[in-house]
Amino acid sequence: MKQILMLLCLFLLCKVTIEAQTTSSVLIENTNIIDVTTGKIKPKQHLLIEGDKIVTISSKKITPKETAIRIDGTDRYVMPGMIDTHIHFFQTGGLYTRPDALDLKHIISYEDEIQFAKVMVPDSFKRYLRLGITSVMDVGGPFYNFHIRDSIAKSNLSPNVYVTGPLFSPYQPEAFSKLEDIPIEKITTIEHATALFNKMLPFRPDFIKIWYITGRGITAEQSYPVVKHISKLTHEHNLKLTVHATNLKTAKLAVQAGADILVHSVRDELVDEEFINLLKKNKVTYIPTLLVSKNYGKSFRAQPDNHPQDLAFANAKIYGTLTDLKKLSDKDIPERIKNLRDKNQSLEEQYHKSDSTMLRNLKILNDNKVNIATGTDAGNIGTMHASSYIQELEAMQKSGMSNMDILKASTVNAATGFGLEKHLGTVEEGKLADLILLDKNPIADIQNLNHIAEVLKDGKVLNIKTLIKETPEEIVQRQVNAYNARDIEAFMDTYAEDIKIYKFPNELSMDSKDEMRKRYEPMFEKYDNLYCGIKNRIVLKDNVIDREYVIRGDGFSEVIAVYKVKDGKISKVTFLK
Repeated sequence: MKQILMLLCLFLLCKVTIEAQTTSSVLIENTNIIDVTTGKIKPKQHLLIEGDKIVTISSKKITPKETAIRIDGTDRYVMPGMIDTHIHFFQTGGLYTRPDALDLKHIISYEDEIQFAKVMVPDSFKRYLRLGITSVMDVGGPFYNFHIRDSIAKSNLSPNVYVTGPLFSPYQPEAFSKLEDIPIEKITTIEHATALFNKMLPFRPDFIKIWYITGRGITAEQSYPVVKHISKLTHEHNLKLTVHATNLKTAKLAVQAGADILVHSVRDELVDEEFINLLKKNKVTYIPTLLVSKNYGKSFRAQPDNHPQDLAFANAKIYGTLTDLKKLSDKDIPERIKNLRDKNQSLEEQYHKSDSTMLRNLKILNDNKVNIATGTDAGNIGTMHASSYIQELEAMQKSGMSNMDILKASTVNAATGFGLEKHLGTVEEGKLADLILLDKNPIADIQNLNHIAEVLKDGKVLNIKTLIKETPEEIVQRQVNAYNARDIEAFMDTYAEDIKIYKFPNELSMDSKDEMRKRYEPMFEKYDNLYCGIKNRIVLKDNVIDREYVIRGDGFSEVIAVYKVKDGKISKVTFLK
């Protein structure tokens, strides 16, 4: 027995020694550090990371350990990892994810959709990291959220995950009422509020969320005593209170009740001096979420923006659902959606007032030094996890915010709003080494956030080229999405350089990527209604067999396409007509 114990101790000692030896430090040399607090750039800096922390920042050269990873930062820019302060993991971003808004349960059951939302969480983690988003806040969902934070995030490469449980709400959508794990709880009394709070507390929520909505016979004044009580419980336990309140009157009441964070824009009227002073006096953080509402409208019309980030980095299967209404028969589409599409009103006309009000309010609040933080509300229909982030920044830019103010909103302001400024949000000694190394300066152009050279999470250098590993089905679906978007670059990017296209059984039709481009580019330019719908799909290892129906101009055709995927690209296609 003694020998066994000695061998065990020796094994453990060796294991610790080996792990210590293989733990590398990272040195980023001669780089430009973006100080998001001052808005200035510190040139020719050397940054040493040990473990998961930044330990030294110096203008003088640093001699690291021999085992250190050295990164040349010359002519590059280091900034803190970005933070998305408003997401929902229980929602996928696809067409079937909110049956209370669009009921298509007869097409895909909500139970199946919820299960898929769980399955895709690790994939979403990697997409966030790939785009330099190293922290996310899930602002309301089922109790499963705590499992995501405490188990899934710990067993997978992930951003920092902060969560709460179910939303406290005066109203519960019927679609959620029969679920075992409910994301939105109907809370109408102080007793109900206390019971849910006490049920949630052992799971250690990072903050609390109230869905402070009005309508359906519910007024903000009626709900106020319950909101005030939840605020009291929240602050007694040293937690932050986040509140959904989109009307000025309700938002004022929310702040008076003790809200620390407003998770949406005020969109019904322009903010006034009273509101500005309330936010500043109470140090309230304001998250504008400018795009989420309009993204619902675009999806209901099957007209997604096809932003380059979505085509390149959104989960392809989820993004592909946003045009599914094109292939559904009239009997399968809810009457409300048909009426919406039949109205002779453009999206711009439909959303003009609220869009304009939100942008103007953001500019007013930012000019008045209210703490603005970036959040997307990703997971809602049409708002993709991770890839929606840069689009939200573009919308914030339209309000008149400077690039530097947007970078602050995405880093230090977000960390401060959630009480995490001691650990996150700036490039400083002692803070977590969650960093982005950029080839171009994002202060000069916010689009330079697309030029990521390296992402570091907890001091580990991630391989962004291989971080997202897509299945053959996802690669083929990304190709379909790009085809429907008529984006020739995104379309061609899914194909191998030596792609071969055949007519069944073995008649060679196209023999190179250049030949494909010559064939498809004029088609993409000519037809504005190009659409490929998938009727059936079979996946056999690296082969994807699609039964497709294609709309092109006034024509319509059906085809069987057999795709062969190799090394992440489509290498061969055989068409049967």
